[in-house]
Amino acid sequence: MRALNIFDLFVENSPWVALVVLVLLSVLLFAKRTTFLRGLIQKYPIKIALFELIAVPAMLLLVGSLGQKFLRLNGIEEFSRYLADATMFGLFLAIAWCLARLLELFFLSNRAEDSETYLPRLQRGLLFGGFLFVGLASFIYVKGYSITGLYISTGAVAALLAFAMQQTLGDLFSGIALSIEHPFKLGERIRLADGSEGKVIDINWRATRLLAWDNSTLVVPNSELAKQGFVNLHGFDHLYAPWYEVSVPAEVDPRLAQAILLEAALKCNRVMKDPLPLVRLIDATTVPYRYMIWVHFPNYVSMFAGREQLFQEIHYALKNIGAQVSPGIHELHTRRADMMQVEPPTTKLVLKMLDISKSLSDEELDAIVEQSSRETVEVGTTIVAEGDTAKTIDVIVHGIVETSVRGQAGETRVVDQLRAGDYFGLTSVLMETPSFLTFKASTNVTLVSIDIECLRRLLLNRPDIHDEFAIIMNERMQTAEVVRASGGQTDSRFTMKDFLRRLEQWTQ
Repeated sequence: MRALNIFDLFVENSPWVALVVLVLLSVLLFAKRTTFLRGLIQKYPIKIALFELIAVPAMLLLVGSLGQKFLRLNGIEEFSRYLADATMFGLFLAIAWCLARLLELFFLSNRAEDSETYLPRLQRGLLFGGFLFVGLASFIYVKGYSITGLYISTGAVAALLAFAMQQTLGDLFSGIALSIEHPFKLGERIRLADGSEGKVIDINWRATRLLAWDNSTLVVPNSELAKQGFVNLHGFDHLYAPWYEVSVPAEVDPRLAQAILLEAALKCNRVMKDPLPLVRLIDATTVPYRYMIWVHFPNYVSMFAGREQLFQEIHYALKNIGAQVSPGIHELHTRRADMMQVEPPTTKLVLKMLDISKSLSDEELDAIVEQSSRETVEVGTTIVAEGDTAKTIDVIVHGIVETSVRGQAGETRVVDQLRAGDYFGLTSVLMETPSFLTFKASTNVTLVSIDIECLRRLLLNRPDIHDEFAIIMNERMQTAEVVRASGGQTDSRFTMKDFLRRLEQWTQ
């Protein structure tokens, strides 16, 4: 082989230089395993692999050439041919190994071995085993050896091994199938058919290893895993969206129950708000009624703490309206029992939550309540469109109302989400200006609509609260100007004097 002859000539002319080069290469290759150089290797893995592709074959050729010179000096040249064959054999295997390592880093993974995205041992074993087999075949081809005799001599042994290792070979090929299909990755959690769960920490030639919640290791043979169904719960970067069923007494109005359950879910800081939680009545044919709550968590692991918080908020929300999560009802009534009375929040209680009610007496609130109406708006309904003039002041009792504005290009831009206790329409009604926002029901919404004539009579009888109303409206309009600027709207700023003048005109 020409490369071996070149190194033989180099060793023959400069044996001490060749020895020094061999020592330096050995030191460099073994020093990379030290803590001092480990950070450099992790930073430049492909460059280190390219260096190994050159350095390792060079070391083997130098060792073979120095060994040849030693044999000649000691008069035992009859072993030179065996040493040359051994050097060539090691050279082919070393090149194959270094190429497999380079391919692994460049095409498949450049992460540390403890990373969740690192290659399982089965895939790495197949990769390196395939390259080593090619290296062995190349060596046999270059040396001109016949492999026919090898096939014949090992055929019977292979048949016996295949018969004795049926289960092991089944695990091996099942592991290869799982590696090709890739139904899960290292670091992801899976749930087996028997309910066992675990984090995938390794896939080798015989079994897949799962780290269970109690820190024990589940060893599942690959053939069994390939034959059964399992659920991939994924890792930390995958949303988990379970739904839960809650039984609520039939005496609770279904719309009220849906609103209460939705508000309970929205109070949970561990439940994602985008997408919004969803509440549906799934069975009203039996008592108690059953509702479904569909929520999203950042990942499967975060679900446990989030689920606990969700159940707590549902308990408190139902308790506040005098209800509770209902079990299956199987009762025998032998006397007249008082029926459960569950009422939604009164209109007066809703109005007391507003900032404009802080200066009003109970008698004035009662007068507003008499002129107010309650209505339910279906999800997706536009309550007030941008450019329309509101006719009433709407207070949200339950549900979510999305506010949006049209951008310069005509696109819809979401501004905010209004929830229970928020209201809208005050500035548009009193200033007689078109609404600069669109108000749309994101869920089923319950509203209390305040008649504008009732508010006019109130301000006529109470001129002392004009300033307070003007302050509230001015704050709302300043917020409106920010939205206008972000949506490319025309600036039409009002001052405090404008609000006070408008209120005086409106009440005359």
